[in-house]
Amino acid sequence: MQFNRTDGEFAMSFTDAEIAQYEEQGYLQGPRVLSDEQIVALQRHIDAILDGQVDFPKHLMGETVEQSRAKGQLPSVKVVNLFRHDPIFAGLLDNAAIGALAHQLMQGPVRLWEDQMIYKPSFDEQTVLAWHQDYTYWDHVGPAEMGTCWIALDDATVDNGCMHVVPGSHRWDLDYTREDVDGSDPDWLLERPGIPADADLTPVASEVAAGHCHFHHCKTFHGSFGNKTASARRSYIMHLMPGDTRRLGDNWNERQGDVEIVPVGAVLKGATYPVLKPAPSQGVVSHMTTEK
Repeated sequence: MQFNRTDGEFAMSFTDAEIAQYEEQGYLQGPRVLSDEQIVALQRHIDAILDGQVDFPKHLMGETVEQSRAKGQLPSVKVVNLFRHDPIFAGLLDNAAIGALAHQLMQGPVRLWEDQMIYKPSFDEQTVLAWHQDYTYWDHVGPAEMGTCWIALDDATVDNGCMHVVPGSHRWDLDYTREDVDGSDPDWLLERPGIPADADLTPVASEVAAGHCHFHHCKTFHGSFGNKTASARRSYIMHLMPGDTRRLGDNWNERQGDVEIVPVGAVLKGATYPVLKPAPSQGVVSHMTTEK
């Protein structure tokens, strides 16, 4: 990864070796994409959403912190479809660093498919995210070459529940659908027929410093464990699709975007699926321009 900083500017691109790793292993650590000021602003805005201080569609979020506490529960929340309903998150579409990196890993124009925020509260070891493949829930569009830019808003560590991946798993041909998934068994995916007999299922931790990112393929096995620390762990996740992604079927989840804005077989595009900025010709993007 090339990373140079002069007068507030980042020269940012993946090396050929890093792009090859993404293609072969299905994941890749990325550089810093958010400034300190942006991190603080997003942390505060997320807390405001969870506490009900910001008007946000209730069907797109889990229980609020207040509701969970009233039940004597710890609040573990995943809020989805943020950029379509909140101007603060919509502003991240202008982040030239994220757009430049995404266009190196996927065929352009790269568009935003979905986004979400995951909040893991302190001392909540039950906030386990079961092993899964993102494309299991996206198979009404294709081909299966979509990917994710996962951005840490707090340092994501093994102790507070960072993501773990199984390298190379995006290349395995498994035959199942979302209806087959056993949500009560976090390890269900690891026991599927179709996993090569000689496959190494050893998880690899993906620790990410606040403001930095991680990319993974939509078929890469990934999951996370609970938060053992005294601090909350927040992350913002941008699910991305290459420029040739087409509608294959119908909507099945009201929490997602509306694929029926285009005919079956047509490229999924339009105002609700905005294009990320490609790399500028000089290869230099200023992180200062992303401030909101």
